Amino acid sequence: MKLLKKYNQMRRDCEMDIECEGCGNMEKGVSAYDDRNFWDNVLPNKNCEKCQKCSNDFDLEIIQKIKTKYPEGYQI
Repeated sequence: MKLLKKYNQMRRDCEMDIECEGCGNMEKGVSAYDDRNFWDNVLPNKNCEKCQKCSNDFDLEIIQKIKTKYPEGYQI
């Protein structure tokens, strides 16, 4: 799943709109947690509701890492 938009952030909790790279299915208002683990491990392994595939199934190269609002290890 690739990130289209991140919004409604309160501390590290936020919502996101994502799109499947395989079938193009869009999911809106999905809960997210703005830290490196979520963007590097959880999101690429999230299965699409429609085709049940994740980003790692397509062997895609990550071009740009998603930036977090706060630096890693920062206490909020």
